[in-house]
Amino acid sequence: MYVGEGEALLRNTFRRARLAAPSIIFFDEADVVAAKRGGSSRNSTTVGERLLSTLLTEMDGLEQAKGILVLAATNRPHAIDPALMRPGRFDLVLYVPPLDMEARYETLRVHTRNMKIGDDVDLRRIAEDTELFTGAELEGLCREAGIVALRENISATLVSNRHFETVKLSLKPALTRDEIETYSSFMKNQGSMLSPSGATELKLSTRQKAIIQKGRSSLSQAFPIKIGVLSVILLIAGTYIFMHNEQTSYESVVT
Repeated sequence: MYVGEGEALLRNTFRRARLAAPSIIFFDEADVVAAKRGGSSRNSTTVGERLLSTLLTEMDGLEQAKGILVLAATNRPHAIDPALMRPGRFDLVLYVPPLDMEARYETLRVHTRNMKIGDDVDLRRIAEDTELFTGAELEGLCREAGIVALRENISATLVSNRHFETVKLSLKPALTRDEIETYSSFMKNQGSMLSPSGATELKLSTRQKAIIQKGRSSLSQAFPIKIGVLSVILLIAGTYIFMHNEQTSYESVVT
């Protein structure tokens, strides 16, 4: 990538969003383009600061725009430059907590629905034993259990509980309690109101709540997966875009 190409891509993204409004701009791994200024590497710092400066300029330029919603996601909220967190930019922070037991169970169901599992496999018990596991780690658990069964018998047609137990003993969740405490601390510093589950409570109108509830029902019928905070965020985004085109809002999501 040539010098200045990253900034040009950012400007072009916002330009296209203005032309296509109502629209949503979503930054995944936002800490890459919105990292705190100052660092050990002079070259990387210069590039990062140029990207951040461009992003700040473009977001400030959206104040007069209509129907543009900016969302961002990061696993490193403390790495985000404070200038982006002030009101008028990313002024609403939502915390997406780890999967609870029911969500882990539904995730295991999804990843074993095309797999023949034995009667001794209790997915709920596996869900209870995999606290702090992410969706990707649960998917890996199911996949590796199938591989273990094939290694044991290349003609195997059934994955039993012992295969899951073998894999589970060798897997440890990447997420730790300390990291969860770090996220909680960040949310408290942001002054957000947290619900008992750790998600930010959103103040919604009666009409918005009705639309979200309708969306939850439709999605839950189509997909046997628990609708979580991220789905609510996307539903709110859709509600905002098509019902409130006269106001620009910026939201940041922490995972």
